[in-house]
Amino acid sequence: MEPSRSSAYDRLAAYINQRMRMSHIYQPLMLMELLGRSSPAPAEDIARRILGEDSSQIEYYTERVKRMVGRVLTSNGITSHAGGVYSLIGADDLSEIERDALLQLCREKLDAFRLKRGDDVFAHRSRHRTAISGSSRAR
Repeated sequence: MEPSRSSAYDRLAAYINQRMRMSHIYQPLMLMELLGRSSPAPAEDIARRILGEDSSQIEYYTERVKRMVGRVLTSNGITSHAGGVYSLIGADDLSEIERDALLQLCREKLDAFRLKRGDDVFAHRSRHRTAISGSSRAR
């Protein structure tokens, strides 16, 4: 089915088809986020859209799950792991109210941790952090 033509459609289609120059995937992803929500979008939501397409970040955090968090939760009997898939032990026994309450407890834990740590939660991933000198690292 052919979309109904409007000047906005024509302008955007012409930009995408003829004038868009890409050195990365950012422009179409930003437009997709804006189009999917009928505009406006905070920069943070657009960044999340881009992040969702960044396979290097997905690979990085997949390794964090396997080597750290998944291992800890599984060794504590909270999750099980088989065939590359994690499952919450006892999940089928939880009511929706219990799930919501547990989600709220997790949110409170996150908020308290962020309050305590501030902006340092993901400082190890920041582009803006300064290098540690060799002598400081050795100490």
